[in-house]
Amino acid sequence: MKKWKCLLFMLVCLSQISCTAFFTEPKYTLIDRKVDGMVTFHGEIYWLPESADIRKIVLLGSGQLQNIEVHVRDKKRAWELVKKVPGGRLPFEIPLTAETDAVKIIKLSRTADSRIETIQFYTAADKGN
Repeated sequence: MKKWKCLLFMLVCLSQISCTAFFTEPKYTLIDRKVDGMVTFHGEIYWLPESADIRKIVLLGSGQLQNIEVHVRDKKRAWELVKKVPGGRLPFEIPLTAETDAVKIIKLSRTADSRIETIQFYTAADKGN
């Protein structure tokens, strides 16, 4: 009987800890490196000088974007679709998890008043902060 009480107590404690982890807001820090970009026929490409652990991107600009796709460049230098976003008013953020050095934004719907000026890359903040 003591084993069951101990097990039940451990399950209650673990559930409390895991619930806390789900409800805490993740902390991000800006990847402070030069971001280059260019507009191509197939989308807008933004890249860092080296690969980084990206957890969130923030699109900065003006206007309203609709139906965009976010692609990341993998280790084989191929583009991989990681997110489809219905859009929103700029600036807005897109959570994602990728180890990459480049992101391509494809606008599936064209709107005249929207313009992405730049992008910011964020990574997970250190636990010590």
